[in-house]
Amino acid sequence: MASKPANSRQKNFMVDMTSFINEVSLGFLYKGYDNCFDMQRHHVVGRSAKHNKIPIGHDFVMPVPTELHEPNLNHKYHVGSNKKAFVKEFGNQRDIYSTLVLGMAYNGYFKNLPDNEIINAIMDTNA
Repeated sequence: MASKPANSRQKNFMVDMTSFINEVSLGFLYKGYDNCFDMQRHHVVGRSAKHNKIPIGHDFVMPVPTELHEPNLNHKYHVGSNKKAFVKEFGNQRDIYSTLVLGMAYNGYFKNLPDNEIINAIMDTNA
């Protein structure tokens, strides 16, 4: 089934996420990535995902260092091909996402954050 496109709030959330990481670096979320700003946006459970009938796909997005996300790169902590190693090294993706959202809110990026129902659904996943 084709994914519904991201709405304007979701698009703005992704822009805000990128701006936030450009201010603080990926070291905010990933040990060993201080002063690293080379990232890709990772849709953790896919763009069309729902959890308990709540659409979360366009909101459960987090920045990941390019070398850990780019499909053509083979890294020992690659989020797609070595997910267990990624989680062991950096933690669950929902916890990284929670840290991201809290950091964004604390630093003034709260206008486009998902509402509590969506965040709670994301935090209820096994990701």
